Amino acid sequence: MNWQKIHLYLHTFCRYFLATIIILYAYGKILKTQFVSQPSVYDMPIGSLDGFRLTWYYYGYCNWYPIVIAITQIISSLLLFFRKTTRIGIILFLTFMVNILLTDFAYDINAKEIATILTLMALFVFFSDYKVFLKYFLEEPPLFQNSDRPKWMNKISVVKFVYIPAVFIGFFIMFSIMKTKYMSQDDFYGTWENLQTKERLHFEIMNNFQINKTDRLKNTVNGEYSFTKDSLTLKSNDKQNKTKDYLKGKYTLHKASLVITTKTDNLKFIRIR
Repeated sequence: MNWQKIHLYLHTFCRYFLATIIILYAYGKILKTQFVSQPSVYDMPIGSLDGFRLTWYYYGYCNWYPIVIAITQIISSLLLFFRKTTRIGIILFLTFMVNILLTDFAYDINAKEIATILTLMALFVFFSDYKVFLKYFLEEPPLFQNSDRPKWMNKISVVKFVYIPAVFIGFFIMFSIMKTKYMSQDDFYGTWENLQTKERLHFEIMNNFQINKTDRLKNTVNGEYSFTKDSLTLKSNDKQNKTKDYLKGKYTLHKASLVITTKTDNLKFIRIR
């Protein structure tokens, strides 16, 4: 059995198959048969959208971005059709194909099987030339050798062994502190629904709140909240950008229930999320 010929036939088949199939996806974006949301989706709350509808709406929100993806796919297709340009074509192909595969699995898009097959075929084409890629990316000398650089630059190059860990550790610590300071979540954090009026009260980061009086975003109240051991105050901004007490009273908070007792009312909320 001549394995070299089998490899040749399989490699050629994969190149042409990938180049042909990806054109279908490219034309789907150009002719807008992909990333098109149905009219009913625009009236659905974002929290009720499944992964497919959410992804299609997100990618379809911008008119030119799908065209950029389509052009990239067409270019990779043309490169894969020719042996001399297969190497750059397969790298370009994998840049978006791996992202498509991860998106399909992450958001439960109903195209996981074909995405898996295309990715595996692309990896077969890529690793068929692994020696060339290994030599180019790892064995070939870098653009500038030590002899090309000033002596002082070579001497201080060891600083990178301190600088690189400092960047990784420093940024991690910085964002951890920022998260604790600005994005911490107290016991109120989440969405609560008023059992009587069905209004929704959202407690958010940085002690912000929003009340949706109806399902329409135009009818909302925004502001900041503060609380002590047993009292809660919601302050909103008026048209003159002056703060005023919107809601103030004693509260009783459990995991899934919140009761706010004011001078005139007893408001009962249930946690939605």
